[in-house]
Amino acid sequence: MSMFQNLLDTYDKCSAIIGVSRFNEDGSVNERKTLLPIGHTTQKSEICITIDKDGNFIDVNRDNKEITIIIPCTEKSAGRSSGIAPHPLCDQIDYVSGINDEKYNAYLNQLNSWKDSVAELNAIHAYVSRKTITDDLQSHNMFNEGEYIVGTNGDKQLDYEKIRKIGIRFTVKMKDKTINVWEDPALREIWINYILQNENGKTGSFDYLSGIPVDIVASQHPKNINPITGNAKIISCNDNSEFTYRGRFAKQDDAILVDYKQSQKMHQMLRWLISNYGYAVDTQVIFSWRVDVDTETEAKMQNNSFDLFNDMQKTFTNVEAFLDVDNLIYANYAVKLKNLLQGYGNTSSLKSHNCKICIAILDSTSTGRIAPVFYQELEEDDYIENIVKWHENTSYFLTTWIKSKDEKDKIINKPIHYIGAPSYDDVLYAIYGKPHGDAYYNVLKKKIRKQLVECMFGNFSFPKNLVEMAANRASSPMSFTDSNNSFSKMEWERAVNITCALTRKYYKEKKEEIKLELEENRRDRDYLFGRLLSVADRIEGTALYKADKQNTRPTNALKLMNAFQVKPFSTWGQLYNQLIPYRNQLNGAGYYQSIIDSIMALFEEGDYENNSPLSPLYLLGYSLQNKFFMNKTSITETEEIENDDINK
Repeated sequence: MSMFQNLLDTYDKCSAIIGVSRFNEDGSVNERKTLLPIGHTTQKSEICITIDKDGNFIDVNRDNKEITIIIPCTEKSAGRSSGIAPHPLCDQIDYVSGINDEKYNAYLNQLNSWKDSVAELNAIHAYVSRKTITDDLQSHNMFNEGEYIVGTNGDKQLDYEKIRKIGIRFTVKMKDKTINVWEDPALREIWINYILQNENGKTGSFDYLSGIPVDIVASQHPKNINPITGNAKIISCNDNSEFTYRGRFAKQDDAILVDYKQSQKMHQMLRWLISNYGYAVDTQVIFSWRVDVDTETEAKMQNNSFDLFNDMQKTFTNVEAFLDVDNLIYANYAVKLKNLLQGYGNTSSLKSHNCKICIAILDSTSTGRIAPVFYQELEEDDYIENIVKWHENTSYFLTTWIKSKDEKDKIINKPIHYIGAPSYDDVLYAIYGKPHGDAYYNVLKKKIRKQLVECMFGNFSFPKNLVEMAANRASSPMSFTDSNNSFSKMEWERAVNITCALTRKYYKEKKEEIKLELEENRRDRDYLFGRLLSVADRIEGTALYKADKQNTRPTNALKLMNAFQVKPFSTWGQLYNQLIPYRNQLNGAGYYQSIIDSIMALFEEGDYENNSPLSPLYLLGYSLQNKFFMNKTSITETEEIENDDINK
């Protein structure tokens, strides 16, 4: 099935929540996260006018900030960007007050056409017909000073250009109840029945979205699908003046024929999914959903292993609480995540993985158009398997930070070390760094995220250029600085670890497994040079520790890392000479020298003298050798090793 057909199917399955309001954490209504009925849209509103059943003014209130409400709309008003197209019930001052006669008359005619004998609609019609809205608002001081101008006679006048787009909504006080017309389910149903009975049908044709016979032809389609690109449409074929269809077809119905009801369902579902599950940056939005009553996919593709596991652990019941983060270093979240996702944590979960999962990326290249740039549908088991495979193959030693309390009950950021895959944002950080504050960074971010989705679900190979870009950046430690413009080892190590995760993923796809522990007999040239760099870093770091100068400056190994990556043979000679005073300080550094000798013995003939640039694999050799030292012994114990000449 196509994306559009799956959206229609999902809308029908979610019929129980159509029009049911969602709420924010503060208890306020979040209308953007409400699945809208057909023939309805959302609008910003700031002023609420209360009237009685006869249309007499009672009171008015202005909100501190705009709120979003659900209102009935026509096909034309839902996609309006210019021209005259009134909403049938609540609208802007421009339409309901009479400051623009054409829009005002169009609004009254539209309201009159469907009000019939509905008491609250007749009350609104009677009130608006009196043209007293602006006077009522002024008399109750609803306008700010900035919404007035000084007239030609020196008197204060309303600036109609500033107020004309303020949204107005109505509350009607009946004899036995008070009705907020924008929330009333009965009015929504009356409007839906009206539009379905009064549109012209077209028989003998089929709908391009669903394949069913067309009942009512949609001549325009809704906008406001993605709030970031509010005016962009995913279907548009109503431009009679340009070249949307001219030159190929005589009229728009020849180009595309969509049933009004199916168009509404598809757009409402798409808008709702983006609002609830969208992972957005700039004009791009990534989202996935289950074609079922329960639309949410608990496993979020963009999360790192730590966050994903914790989210899933909250979802499933009877899951093994396997770790104590205070006492466990580098818990293997990739393995535990696999067990959880595949149902070992909860055996019933595996049986529930029988729905279809859809993954989509929408993006806009202009203010008026939005389109799918990636779409894939999978069985839920396959979706889970792809995520499991990603987190297994891209796992490495990573660190995340969580909010915690110290002994004095003060909120602190606590580091949690784990083995797992980085998040999409982590990958972006490793390749391009932190946001630069310019639009071009968002362009790069969109490109990277799309490539990661394609690799995870589209059977695309992991791009070699991404691994190389991350490795090149990680090879320049001095470019990682803190707020004081000093070298930030923490930020640099984060980039190195993420790069190592990507490198493992790349080599795994090439059918080459790189273990998470140091492979002391591995003979790859790049891997061995990385190990040498680690030993040099360790020797100098240990000497600085003994001299009580640890963390005072970066080691020479880090300072020369960029040159080492480009010309490893010649740079190693320079670096080795710089180690002489530090080896002397460590009484010859026999333990470390023995490691250097064992590494040198592993080089194939000609590899050591090869001065060509190193591949990203050298970072894995460097990082895993560092992990080996950390696991082998502490620096204090290393001093004893040096002094006692053990392991020489």
